[in-house]
Amino acid sequence: MSTKKSKKGSLILSLKKEGRINEDTLNAISDMTLEEMIGVKLELSAKNTKGKLYNLPIWYTLPNICRDACMKFAFSYCTSKSDMASLLGIPYEYFIELYKKYNIE
Repeated sequence: MSTKKSKKGSLILSLKKEGRINEDTLNAISDMTLEEMIGVKLELSAKNTKGKLYNLPIWYTLPNICRDACMKFAFSYCTSKSDMASLLGIPYEYFIELYKKYNIE
């Protein structure tokens, strides 16, 4: 992975600027597993929608949701497409297909 400093910034910094998270939130998140965070998000979503969960078949859409999150992380964290492919552990050619599919910019 490239050692150059990212010019894009980070997801955490942009969420802080928007006032959506603070240090207390980050500390709470760091103490949770990924599974717990997904569970909390689903519980909050179910509470707000009276259990409808956006009328999505959650079981079948979770892999796509997780891939989308990984792609957004790679885009915010890495400085080049080859770094992103390496971070995600996929061949560069396949990454380019996904990059076009997700229409990241």
